Parts: sequence; C-alpha cells; structure tokens
Amino acid sequence: MLPSDSPFTNVVDLKELPHAIDGSFAWLSQAPRQSEWAIGDRSAAKLPAQLASVTASAARHGVALPREFVTFIGNPDLHARLRSVTACYLDVADTVLPFAGGYLVRFLADQQGCAFWYLFINRDGSDHGVVCSFEYFDADDSDGDGAELSEAEFQFQAESFEAFLVRFWLENEIGFAEFESTPPPDVAPRFLELYKQ
Repeated sequence: MLPSDSPFTNVVDLKELPHAIDGSFAWLSQAPRQSEWAIGDRSAAKLPAQLASVTASAARHGVALPREFVTFIGNPDLHARLRSVTACYLDVADTVLPFAGGYLVRFLADQQGCAFWYLFINRDGSDHGVVCSFEYFDADDSDGDGAELSEAEFQFQAESFEAFLVRFWLENEIGFAEFESTPPPDVAPRFLELYKQ
C-alpha cells in the first residue's frame, strides 16, 4: 500500500513478503554475517555522522525519521547481514529533501552510480515508503520545496523501509545462489519462485 499523500504512480510489483516485519529485524538478525559485499562495508565510518545529521535535519522540518530506518542505519551488525550482488552500499544523505509535500532521504546507492534509493516520508511523518531513481538528488538540488523534481523520476519500491529491505535481501540472496552457488536463502520454496527475476 502506498503511503498516505503519496505522489507516486510508477509502482513495482509489491510481492508478498516471506517474513513478518515489526521493526525488530528479527528475520535479518538470523541471517549469516557476510564477509564480502555487505552494504555497510564501504561507508561504515561515515554512517553514524550521516544518521545524526539527517535526524537533526528531519527534526528541523518537523518530522521524525521512521523508527525502523533509525534502528537499521544505526546497527552495523545488521548491515553485515545484508549484501548486494551489484555492490550497492549505504550512503545516507545529510539532510532531508523537501519533495511533493513530503521529504526524501537518500540511503542506498549502486556502486556504478546507476540507481539510488530514497526513503519518502509524507508531510506529517505519519507514513513512509521507499522509492528508487536513476538520478542522484540532494538538498542542493532543491530550491527548498523540491518543486523542480518530478514524481516521474521515481519508482515506488516498497510500502515501508523494512519491507524494502526484506525484498532487497531476498532478491540479492537468490542472485548470489544463482551466480555464486551460495546456499539459497532460508525461506519457503514458493518465495524462491516468486522472487526469481
């Protein structure tokens, strides 16, 4: 389900999740730690300062970042359990970007600079989702209200931050199993079929 006040019309197929989500990341805490390709490896030293900066920026705009986002970004152990076949890495924007009556927060980048993922928080901070763009946007790209950014530049990817991470984890673990012959993710077989690309 799209967040309330969502401006996005380009939506991916929001497939059923293999795990219950409640903000605790219990499903990810049970996954093995990764020695390579973990999404937090490249930016581990910068993430605490980035999280503090964007949290303060959100507060200045009168919204709070979603609890699950703060929990995940602030926990290096969780970063070590989530890897990317395309070497995506965590890169949290220092400030929120006003956009379409809400706010964007960049948090994940493809290593080639081909795709970027953003948290979208609605205007009062009561709901959020995740969107993706092939463009890099930061606060410097806005005149203060995000008016020059277009909803067409974004694809709606998930109805919550944790839902996005579940799907990202599963798709990437399926990719590693296929291309690197690692064990498949520990989910019911129907999810392996559902998420095969």
